[in-house]
Amino acid sequence: MKRTKLFKLISLSICCVLFFGGCKSEIAEMTDEQQQQVGEYAAFSLLRYDAEHRSRLVDYSEVIAADEAARIAAEEAAAAELARQTETGENDDETLDADGNPVEIIDNTTDTGEGYVSDTMEDFLELQSGLLLSYKGYTIQSSYPEDADVSDYFVVEATSGKKFLVLWYSLYNGSGTSSDINFLSDNISFKCKVNDEVTATALVTMLGDDMSTLQVSLRDNEEIDCVLIFEIDQEVASNLDTIILKLSKPGADWQRKLS
Repeated sequence: MKRTKLFKLISLSICCVLFFGGCKSEIAEMTDEQQQQVGEYAAFSLLRYDAEHRSRLVDYSEVIAADEAARIAAEEAAAAELARQTETGENDDETLDADGNPVEIIDNTTDTGEGYVSDTMEDFLELQSGLLLSYKGYTIQSSYPEDADVSDYFVVEATSGKKFLVLWYSLYNGSGTSSDINFLSDNISFKCKVNDEVTATALVTMLGDDMSTLQVSLRDNEEIDCVLIFEIDQEVASNLDTIILKLSKPGADWQRKLS
C-alpha cells in the first residue's frame, strides 16, 4: 500500500515538473510506458535510501556482520604471523603493516652529530612557502621590553632572583603574497634547555611580538621581529653556556641547538 502511494506521489511530481516547466524550455514527450518506467526508477531509488525500508532481497545487517568478522579474522591472522616472526627472529630487520606485509622505512632526517635533525623550524611550524624565521641571538634582561616606559601597559618583570632569557627572531614574508600566521591556535609548545640541564617554558604574554602567541598578517616582502621569553635563575643566566630550543605539537617534536 505504501509503495502504491509512493508511486502515485512520484508520478504526480513528474507531472507537475512537466506542467510547470519554463515556457522556453522544451521537454521531451514521453509515452505512458516511459513515464511509468521513470516513476518506477525514482521510487526504487527512494526506497534504497528509506531509513524504514528493509530490502526483501538482502539483509544488510548480515552483510555488515560478515564484513566485520572477516576484518577481525584478518587482524588476528596478521597478529599471529607477527608474533611468530618475532619469536623466530624473521622480522628483526623489517617492519610489518597490519596485514603482515613488509614496510620500507625511509629515514629522511639528517643527524648533525648531536642528536638534532636538519628539518627547518619553518617546516615544523608548517609556514607558507616563502616565509623565513631567522634566529638573531639572545639577551639577558630583568624586564621586557627593557626600555619600556612606566606608562606602557604590557611590560613583564622577572621574578626576584630570576632573569629573562630572550630569544630574538625575525619573520620575513617572501612568498609573493600576504600570509596569515597564528601560532596560538596551532597549539605549539615552546621550551628551551639551558646548560643541558635546566628546561624552561616560554612565558605567554600579551605582547604583540611574543612568538608563542603570535597572530599577525604579513604583506609580501614585510619583515617583523618577534621574541620568545624564558625565565631562568639569575645564577644560570650569569653562567650561560648552551641553549637548545625545543618545539612540540600534537604528534611531533623539534629541537635545535642555538649556542
